[in-house]
Amino acid sequence: MAYSYDEILERMENKYFELTGHEAAECGDIGIRLRLLAGELYSLGSNMDWLKRQMYFTTATGEQLDMYAMQRGLKRIRGKKSSGELAIVLDTPLDYDMVIPAGTVCTTADGELNFIIDEPATVERGVIRTACHAAAEHTGRKYNVGRNVITTMVTYFSVGMYIENGTSFKGGTDDESDEDLRKRIAASYRDISNGANAAYYRRLAESVDGVQSVAVIESTSGYAGASVFVAGRGAPCTSECLSEVSRVIKQGKCVGHRINVFNANTLRYDMNVKISVKSGYDGESVIENVKENITNYFKSLYVGQSVFLAEIGHAIMNADGVENYVFDSMQDKIAAESVLIIMGNLTVGNM
Repeated sequence: MAYSYDEILERMENKYFELTGHEAAECGDIGIRLRLLAGELYSLGSNMDWLKRQMYFTTATGEQLDMYAMQRGLKRIRGKKSSGELAIVLDTPLDYDMVIPAGTVCTTADGELNFIIDEPATVERGVIRTACHAAAEHTGRKYNVGRNVITTMVTYFSVGMYIENGTSFKGGTDDESDEDLRKRIAASYRDISNGANAAYYRRLAESVDGVQSVAVIESTSGYAGASVFVAGRGAPCTSECLSEVSRVIKQGKCVGHRINVFNANTLRYDMNVKISVKSGYDGESVIENVKENITNYFKSLYVGQSVFLAEIGHAIMNADGVENYVFDSMQDKIAAESVLIIMGNLTVGNM
């Protein structure tokens, strides 16, 4: 925006004084008109600035950036919901079976995060406790909560009844950020598909649901073709997904090309991390948060992407309550082109 609201108003008041020789009184008719007009001009300028930013994928955001991605055959990677097990606990046993229906909403003590019981649960007669499965109301990492955080039932008569989660809720991820999607759009311009090259087969494989990353290694054995290595989110693709990738590539491959489809080779990376916890934080909860952040980091890796300790350290420090950390006998791991590095044994303790 070239001018702020105050700058626009000041210019208008100065021009009015120049033309009339009088100041526009703040509470007078002219003063009010100038302020209303300055607000509209500022709003118009802000909208024009926003529109200019949406004209190119390098500055576009949100839905507009999604549209640029669609032009390149890409789509934003959507987040996942966290899930886990809840316990329904009664103060006293009943002389009948109590059924808690699917769709019942439970929430945290502050009421900010809701979780939905996704299958009917029954507290049997004479029993005060039963377990059930639940998932977050929405996607996002913020729903990865520690133990004993979900406490209240919202949509069911809950006098004499409470909820507890003895284990953490895990697996929640955020939608792909604008910056990450922008990088993939930029890469699609650098590596242009021509219907027969590696970029073409990469696009075909990426079009299959369940495929997060693809590496294409072109043949050097004298025949036209390539080996396509695919992977899901932090793990190899399922057999069904792999079969679908093979079908899509077989249907769309160039005549005379030999294309072989494989799951990416996996390399386990073991970790031993020690942390110090800030004062006032529960140590076990912080450790669970650190484990969750490291797990999400490995789930974000692509085929051929290397692991760097600095990135793991960043994930650790993003866990609420971490004061410091040290690695025990760990080092960077450089991935080969067809390798997906996955998380191996993870130990997180106190310094």
